[in-house]
Amino acid sequence: MAVTEGVDSEVAARESPSAARVLTAVEKVLDEWLVTGLHRAGAKKFIQDKICKTDSEECLRVRQWLLLRMNGRIWEHGIPLMCRSAENVPGLRSMPVWPKEESPWLAAVEARQGEILAELMAVRKTSAPSGFQPYRDPIHPSGETRRAADGLGVEGVDKGMWNVLYLFLNHKQFEDNCIRFPKTVRAIEEAFPRHYSHAFFSALTPGSHIVKHQGPSNRMLRVWLPLCGFDKFRLRVGEQILEPKEGQAFVWDHSYEHEAWHEGSETRLVLIVDIWHPDLSDAEVKFLRTLQSCRLRAGKALAELETREPQEATYFEIVEKARSLLTDDDWWVVNAQRDPSVPAT
Repeated sequence: MAVTEGVDSEVAARESPSAARVLTAVEKVLDEWLVTGLHRAGAKKFIQDKICKTDSEECLRVRQWLLLRMNGRIWEHGIPLMCRSAENVPGLRSMPVWPKEESPWLAAVEARQGEILAELMAVRKTSAPSGFQPYRDPIHPSGETRRAADGLGVEGVDKGMWNVLYLFLNHKQFEDNCIRFPKTVRAIEEAFPRHYSHAFFSALTPGSHIVKHQGPSNRMLRVWLPLCGFDKFRLRVGEQILEPKEGQAFVWDHSYEHEAWHEGSETRLVLIVDIWHPDLSDAEVKFLRTLQSCRLRAGKALAELETREPQEATYFEIVEKARSLLTDDDWWVVNAQRDPSVPAT
């Protein structure tokens, strides 16, 4: 059934049975994303003004996605090792690792590597602890063997330590961290296109293995700016094995299965920033961002209202509780030439 039939008003729905069915299906999708109030009214107007115009290419991909969701279906992409998710948007180019020529802006990202690393090291010297926390996921069937010893979620590694410092996460800004990293935040805002409001430092200790997993959808791409500690580090994305180099930024698709091994002697540090897929138009990004924000806001509000046992905690609760788990930074292993906490000799 086409989206173009009568999404414009409840009046049209009463006059046409087919329009009524379409309107009901649209309402169901908005319910699925917990869109309410003014956001719901705005989303319905966007659907009417933008998505219903089948002669326009501006919202072609979101139109295809919305039609699938209205019919309770998801995009069956058939791409090996890519996640199968209701959030996947049809028609977006898909590559495990993107050629560098597709992202000429990476040069501006790489130009910031020195100042970002220096800022991170300076914060480590002046702040104890520096703001890192263990990476944790909610409990899920495939992670039962990696339940954290403290009862808070699931470990992302089966050996070693994986710690993260969030600047932005799912449209939440970590104000205290952002204040301590003004140059990094400015670089994210200036050098990265349409960031997904998901940016963090990732630290992996020597001997660690990040277990294979997939991102939630193909709507975003992941950008890595390797900072230091990449000797004997490997990242698998799909079937490709990468050996990133310090200061050489690259783009890859987080929706593909991926895992990582670190066999070097120094803690691996990388700035990770997610960006909206470049094939999505600005109008499509605005619509999808609204839906996502509504769902995340509702989920966070629900988490604040309910008290759960640690093994039943939501993602929001796990992230907040994990912020107090690391009381020192003794897990860092950094070359003395880069470490400002080591006295000069």
